Amino acid sequence: MGKGNKEGTSKQFRWTKPMEHVFLEILAEEARKGNKPSNTFKAVSINRVVDAISERFQVQCDAKHVENHLRTVKNQWQIICKIRGESGFGWDDNMKMITCDRATYDAAVMAHKKYEPFLNKSIIDHYDEMALVVGKDMTTGSFARTFADIDLDDGNEDSMLIDCDNEEAEEVRTNVSSSGTSKRKRKSVQESLIDEQIKFVGEQLGKIANALKQFTADKTSQLYEQVMSMEEEGFDDDLLCSVFDYLVNHESDAKAFLVKSKKHKKIWLQKFSQG
Repeated sequence: MGKGNKEGTSKQFRWTKPMEHVFLEILAEEARKGNKPSNTFKAVSINRVVDAISERFQVQCDAKHVENHLRTVKNQWQIICKIRGESGFGWDDNMKMITCDRATYDAAVMAHKKYEPFLNKSIIDHYDEMALVVGKDMTTGSFARTFADIDLDDGNEDSMLIDCDNEEAEEVRTNVSSSGTSKRKRKSVQESLIDEQIKFVGEQLGKIANALKQFTADKTSQLYEQVMSMEEEGFDDDLLCSVFDYLVNHESDAKAFLVKSKKHKKIWLQKFSQG
């Protein structure tokens, strides 16, 4: 998707929060336009981000910087999907926050240190744009979510805002007891969502709720494990994450996938990657 600087130079580029907002907003718009075929953005979309970042922030940004950051966001999304597919975790859609009790938190962080930035904390200011940019089923230009993206049993855990950009090594730490202010700010952000997104979510909510009743959290976790285990068969990690996103939104396909033999799973994945 374009030539960038050598790896050493690329690593020196630091993404700030305002830069990431521009990055997500532009790529979300490009996804709505249909410029994300086969779950990969066209070069013209990447170049739009390059030009905007360079011009607005007076920095030397190239395609490699954008592509590297896109991989970082995809990795974050994979972790979020994995956590939400496991039992014991809730979802606060207003705060865009994965919720859990203290015992679950302690056990999860001890087993998976990388989970910590995503538990009981607001995940990202532009979560909905992130879903468009790195989620599956976004190439038609519609704002959509898989049923793994919505939990009917929303929690009201306290939260604190963080910066999820691992490349930036920057955190905004806020005492949990003062999270009421953060909640009010988050509500204000949610109220500003564009009409197109709100309308589509309303239309899909009923379908997603029914799907959730029929597909338990344990099944979702089992599905994730079986899909990601196919990495041993040589399938790309990004592809498998996209397959998981697709299957949790297509219950009949998910059920069929769970009972297939490894051989038939491999054949199905090959057809999926080609389609």
